Amino acid sequence: MRVHPPSLTGRIFHRGTTNTIRRVLDNWIPPVIRECSFFAWAVKRWLGPSAMADFKSRAFGMSDEEFSAAYAAIRGAYATRPADTTGAQADWIMANIGWPEVQILEIGPGNGAMTRRLESAGYDVTTLDLHRGSAAVKYVQGSVEKIPLPDKSADVIVLSHVIEHVRSLTRAFLELERVARNRVIIVTPKQRHYRWTFDYHLHFFYSLDHLTSHIPRGSANGLEIDGDLCMIWDVRGKASD
Repeated sequence: MRVHPPSLTGRIFHRGTTNTIRRVLDNWIPPVIRECSFFAWAVKRWLGPSAMADFKSRAFGMSDEEFSAAYAAIRGAYATRPADTTGAQADWIMANIGWPEVQILEIGPGNGAMTRRLESAGYDVTTLDLHRGSAAVKYVQGSVEKIPLPDKSADVIVLSHVIEHVRSLTRAFLELERVARNRVIIVTPKQRHYRWTFDYHLHFFYSLDHLTSHIPRGSANGLEIDGDLCMIWDVRGKASD
């Protein structure tokens, strides 16, 4: 998703810090407090004055244009922090891409850190996002639910901290399966659902099994890295039960 250039605030709130804060908020604060109006105010401060604290309840009824505009309006500390993908997660992604002659579709490249690493390794990378945020050589505008590319046009699709933002998981996973020839690599937070969260996440995955339950067919495996769920989905695998 779109990320603005890093600032001092963004450097302070790196991924490790935000994951620690999230675990404390989700696991140690009683729900009656966690869901109170104070958190709506705090979310607004974090996401910026033009953001929607109630985005979760409004997003599913938005048009594509309204949804895109909502992300474009994000400012504040959330928008200025560095990439959500940690170093260990990026290493894991690189280790699971496969052979060198691979065409990669990276969805939601953010500030382009992962894109640059993939390109530096010699991979043919196309990026897809609601808005052009990185300086990738190849870019297409779109969303996970509507990928404007032909069937089986990418060997590997990479989504790091993206799948939790989509409106329809069903359409998203069917599109990923349609476009990917070999595998889909997903990194997403392990997070509880609350009405107010300091992000625009619409879906919350409690475990790796929960995440893999959404694949329509094929096989999947993965692990937790730095508190997030990391999954490899082989779209060529045997159909799921």
